[in-house]
Amino acid sequence: MQAVAESLSSPHPPECIICDQKGLRALEAFADVLRLRSIPCFQAAPQVLQMLTSTVTPQGIVAVCPMLHLSLKELLALQPEVVLVANRVRDPGNLGNMVRIADASGAGGMVVCAESADLYNPKTVRSTAGSIFHLPLVVGEEAASAMEALRGAGYKIYASDAREGDILWEVRWPERIALVMGNEAWGIPEGEEMMADSRVRIPLSGKAESLNVAVAAAVILFEILRKRKKGFYG
Repeated sequence: MQAVAESLSSPHPPECIICDQKGLRALEAFADVLRLRSIPCFQAAPQVLQMLTSTVTPQGIVAVCPMLHLSLKELLALQPEVVLVANRVRDPGNLGNMVRIADASGAGGMVVCAESADLYNPKTVRSTAGSIFHLPLVVGEEAASAMEALRGAGYKIYASDAREGDILWEVRWPERIALVMGNEAWGIPEGEEMMADSRVRIPLSGKAESLNVAVAAAVILFEILRKRKKGFYG
């Protein structure tokens, strides 16, 4: 329901809402928005909702929404200060969490590179908890070409590395940052990692080998936010 609620205030509202009796009751709180934005609603049997969703216990409401992504050129025209790049992140839950984290940490956009999970996979969308409607998103760019375009637009490219690179707390972040997070199992391919301007790592104190890719993105992005709030720039 959270994602549906967020979609109702999106610049690109749902084309329609399909719900059963339970979902219809939940929509009553949004009646004014639905009427103001002329979003049609259709009631269907619970069995129909079951067929339209992939969850075991659907909440009785489905929003039919337009595709939300934009081109890399359009994203760069917005001049975001921080861009998160998901390079071959294969798990839909991880990818959705990264969208949510980028939104929460104040990143201005995210690039979902080719060979990553599908941004519109139902699990990905649910994992964003509605942030898919807040954050400018680019889909399907090759990682190398995306990094080249970001560098050409004045971004310094940081590759997250589990073992090597500058310690996170010691980095002097520039005004424009592109943070590249790699695959859950093997990180960023060596050839693409070499394209980065710098590598950054999170120091681990315990015996864990590494962090989940979404968790690592959260730690780094919120450290960037913390330093920016204090006025620390490189």
